[in-house]
Amino acid sequence: MDRKHMIVQRAREFFAERFHDVIHMIQQDRQGLHGWEEPAYLRAVLRRAVREGATAEMATTTVAVTPTEFGRAAGEPDRGQQREAIGQLLEAAVTALQKVSAGEKPELTPEEVLGLESAILLYGRPALLVSQGHLASPTPFWNVLEDQREDIELAQRGIGRIEMFGHPEYDWAGTGFLVNETTLLTTRSTVGIFAETNSEGQWQFRPGITGWMNYQEDYQRSPSAAYRIQAILGVHDKYDLALLQVEPPQQTVGSPIPLALAAEPPPRLEGRQVYLVGYPVRDARRNEPEAIVRIFRDVYNVKRVQPGILHGMLQFRDVQLLKHDCAMLGHSAGSCLIDLESHQVLGLHLSSRYLEGGVAIPLWVLRDDPMLQGAGVIYAKADAQEVQTVNSQLERLARSRHWPEAQAAISSLYQRAFGSSPADKGGRQ
Repeated sequence: MDRKHMIVQRAREFFAERFHDVIHMIQQDRQGLHGWEEPAYLRAVLRRAVREGATAEMATTTVAVTPTEFGRAAGEPDRGQQREAIGQLLEAAVTALQKVSAGEKPELTPEEVLGLESAILLYGRPALLVSQGHLASPTPFWNVLEDQREDIELAQRGIGRIEMFGHPEYDWAGTGFLVNETTLLTTRSTVGIFAETNSEGQWQFRPGITGWMNYQEDYQRSPSAAYRIQAILGVHDKYDLALLQVEPPQQTVGSPIPLALAAEPPPRLEGRQVYLVGYPVRDARRNEPEAIVRIFRDVYNVKRVQPGILHGMLQFRDVQLLKHDCAMLGHSAGSCLIDLESHQVLGLHLSSRYLEGGVAIPLWVLRDDPMLQGAGVIYAKADAQEVQTVNSQLERLARSRHWPEAQAAISSLYQRAFGSSPADKGGRQ
């Protein structure tokens, strides 16, 4: 499949029956680019440097774009040039979407293909910044993320970068996330960057290298690798998965909290909405045009939330894998694949390719795995309906004087969700 056909196919998959809605969104955004401020969700994924220190003179600048240079100025540091070029890309995207929705084999110009590709990355599968612990404004196409903002921002607190001191080549290895107060889950491939096996077959840090967990390496935040990785608890012999022992997070406002893994698969594995939280890096196998590289060059190396949907299971040799389409822009091994309804962790992301699907380890298949059980990995037992029922009870009880009853409900929910009582976890609530 050539690049144009792949982009058309992705547009049909992502926008499906909502072509007219997307066209309307893009037309409104194009109109908004004539003003001083572009929509917030566009700012969240465009090159960041153009938004720093911009002047009114820059904002009113226009640019003439020749066919061979179409879209190039969208990555320029001049804010006016960038906004005008993005506006032209959006116009091309509208034309392309109209053609795609009207016929099976649309004839698209190179400019329209580039516009359609940009629309996919801006609206269909955006990579939203996490800044100061807060999720950037999502596109209206994903307004469900706004509805779930509080839960998403809570979940992202337990996900961070595995950083290294003393490594001759890399500053950080990949993404990891807390599965209890002192245990990180990441990929075996990530651990292989900074660790090795000794003569007895046990995993250990390479000489001179130390590892740290940084939960707050997001946009506009100075580095703060505060939690040292103390040991390698285990590396799975079948799945690309590893567990690390890390210093427990400090109990402060906004501190990292463990995520609960789904003990059972969700009711359906086809078309279910999910999101990936991690630190995408650029995939060397990409073949996107230079304009796309320039527009999205700053999407990498900081915490991002990338929404998408599930596409069922895949059997690869003797392991099961979960297919999804969240990671369109880059590779982010070790990222956390989370269900958008229950906010339980469904999978450990392994790999993906530009504009193609990704695969993750379905973590419920490892619920009885000795390595995870021995490390005390948290598995959730309550489903979304159960959580909603208890929340309704708590809202009612919060308006009454029956606090002991409310405490019992909280304890019951906690026990169903995490397999233990709050007291067993040191009173954390």
